[in-house]
Formats: sequence, structure tokens, C-alpha cells
Amino acid sequence: MTRMEKRVQAQANANFYSLWGSSDPEDRTARYDEYRHCWMAYPSRFQVREFPVHLDLEASSRCNLRCTFCDKLPLLSRDQLGDMDFDLYRKIIDEGEERQLWSVKLSYRGEPLLNPRIAEMVAYAKKRGIVDIYFNSNGMLLTENMADKLIAAGLDRISISVEGVDPVRFEKERVGAKYDRIARNIETLMDLKVRRNCSHPKVRVQTVCLPYVDLDEYRDYWRYRCDEAAAIDYKDAVQRDENLIDPGWACPQLWQRMTVEWNGAIIPCNNDDFRLLSPGNVRNRDIYSCWHDPLVQRAREMHRRGESHLLDACRGCPWRATQVKKNGE
Repeated sequence: MTRMEKRVQAQANANFYSLWGSSDPEDRTARYDEYRHCWMAYPSRFQVREFPVHLDLEASSRCNLRCTFCDKLPLLSRDQLGDMDFDLYRKIIDEGEERQLWSVKLSYRGEPLLNPRIAEMVAYAKKRGIVDIYFNSNGMLLTENMADKLIAAGLDRISISVEGVDPVRFEKERVGAKYDRIARNIETLMDLKVRRNCSHPKVRVQTVCLPYVDLDEYRDYWRYRCDEAAAIDYKDAVQRDENLIDPGWACPQLWQRMTVEWNGAIIPCNNDDFRLLSPGNVRNRDIYSCWHDPLVQRAREMHRRGESHLLDACRGCPWRATQVKKNGE
């Protein structure tokens, strides 16, 4: 294995830190284990599967909060706000079933629970054999009724964003959120799983690594209140740093996933905020052809050669900047 391959392999999930517990299913299958193995292995080998391992499908780009540290919504104009049409969603999932798609996340920029058909979206993907179905949420709309629907639909995982353990500071940063309500919603979901005698969805409570968040305190507070406590790196999508060069770094996402916005626009990762590498729209192209599009293939080759900094879409990528700076520490 070359030095570059080692560096690439280290980047898969490098922005994520599990502090306590696990979100893996209790009844892990051979297919699930294969999916998780390939998630890590394909980037390290620069191996392109016939179809993405995973798709980020934006159930909604709308949000009910205005977080001060949000890296996505400040970039959106009014005409970029909406919910994914169910027929479009069905088209994507049907292709995924045919091409052996393993995983979908029903969130990208907004709050997925704002889509009135979110539980149906989960159920449809589960019916079509998707192994891992999950999404990120701010938890404000996770009422008992919604939690019950998501359990019945077969949601595998849910990640609820809660920064720190100080309600006052939390509500100052997550404008529109109520700490106590979110905590109650998490407790209700955990209790419902016990009452329904089921282990899904696995509930992860997750914080962005902001300067005021003490991760040890966070872990100790959320221990036993959820299935997993975790943290992710903060990335600044507004102040883009385009001067970083690291010839040993390549993004794993180009070998793992694609993202489809609520209106069908396709991007090869969930950080191409200006769609500079978009191969088209799923309304008139299938995922398979976009995955193998020359524009995306060229991006993979440049990353493989250690030339990600030469791509306009990647040079100022906030996730790349975070990881390159970590590599230099």
C-alpha cells in the first residue's frame, strides 16, 4: 500500500468521532458487513463500484432553525428551498434497487422532518431492500406521533444534532430550537423503542466540535440517554480557504457516494455547494450515467494523483480544508 493510499484510507469518516455506544444494528447481516467494508475499502483502493455505495437524498432543503454555525443554508436563495417530490424519489430508489444500492441518507442541507412524506420515503426504501436508511435531524419536529411512524416505517438510524449540554448557549447558537423539547423528544423515541420491543432506529446524539463544547462532558451527559454519542468537525462553508495544498490527500466521497438535491440536481459529494462538478439532473439522467460521467471521472483521477487543489470545486471545499489542516498537525 502506498503512502497516498494510506492517507486516503485514513480520510474515510475522519471527521466523525464516536464518543460512546454504537449505531450499528444489533442483528448485523453479511450484507450490512459487506456494505460497511466497501464504504471504507473503496476509497483506499481508488476503486469505482458500478453504482454508488450510498446516496444522499435531500428530502427537504427547508429548515425550521437558523443556526449561527450552519455551513449550508446561508448559501441558499429562496428558489433553492423545497421538498423532494415523491415520484422523483421513487425513480431514484427504483434505480438503486436495480443497481444494488446499499445505503441512503434522507438529508443534505435542510430538516427532513419538514417533508410531509418522510415516513413514506423511509418505508419505500426499506421495501426496496436498502440496507441502511437514516437521516440527520435537529429533533424539534420529532413528536411521539412522528417517532411512531418512523419506527413502523423501518428507519435504521437517526442522528440528532445537539451542541453541548448548556441549554442557554445551545438555544443562542441554534436559533429557534428548544433544548428541553429536543431532549424530551429523544427520550420519547428511546422509550417508544422499548414499548414496541424493537431496536430501531438507532439514536445517535451528535455535536459539532465548537470551541465551547467539552466532549468529555458531552459524552458523560448523553451516556445511556441514546444509543450513541458522537461529534463531527466544524467546517466553514462561507469563508473558503483556497490556498491549501496537500498532494497526499484525496477525498473518499468520490468513491463512495453521490448527492441528489430536492429538485433533482446531482453532485458527486455533499460538499460541492456551488455544483461545479454537477453532471446533470436526475429528472433527465439516471444515477448510473452520472456516476460514470467524464466530469466526475476526471475529478477522481485528479484526486488519485494528489491534485485535488487544482479543481475549482475542491480547492476551497470546507471539508477538504478541515482535513488537510488536520493532516498538517
